[in-house]
Amino acid sequence: MPYEHKPYLLILIAPSGGGKSTICDEILSRYQEFVYSISFTTRKVRGDEKDGVDYFFLEEDEFLKKQEAGVFIESALVHGKWYGTSKEFIDEQLAKGFDIILDIDVQGALKILDSGVECVSVFLLPPTQDVLRDRLEKRGTDTREIIELRMENAAKEIGLIGRFDYLVINDNLETAVNDIEKIIRAEKLRVKRYKEIKENYYRSENA
Repeated sequence: MPYEHKPYLLILIAPSGGGKSTICDEILSRYQEFVYSISFTTRKVRGDEKDGVDYFFLEEDEFLKKQEAGVFIESALVHGKWYGTSKEFIDEQLAKGFDIILDIDVQGALKILDSGVECVSVFLLPPTQDVLRDRLEKRGTDTREIIELRMENAAKEIGLIGRFDYLVINDNLETAVNDIEKIIRAEKLRVKRYKEIKENYYRSENA
């Protein structure tokens, strides 16, 4: 098919415990054209997470050196730990024609929006604050104090929803994933996603 689309960065945003990593994994399993941008972080490994698969885990001094060198398209201090996204990886994959998916916090997402990179942003919101608290508690990785901090930060982050393109209520995993699939299909049909529309239209079939 002669019509090619321009690649973009799909950002999944949610408060901590909002389910963005789970949904990101599900989208990656269904859409082979997406590549995953692995974030850098200074936080400790959780559960069965693996370095270079879930995150690139760094010591703080190493992270700050990369930050100073301009390695990150965005970086943010979240709950006392640093997170960052590789600018080189984003630029390389878009140049190769790949769509990229990234799950990220609100701070980082806003910085990417301000960077000018072609992106589509989706805010994932638990149906109520009680559901979010329940998910954080069941995760079993945080102290009571940290959970309260995450809930306070979530309240601030929800106030910034208007900065993003889409809102998906993450009450049921399958429903939320289906909603994002609809967004992906709609985005592929946007005029600005196509390359050389008129050139392809007027191209002779015998050329």
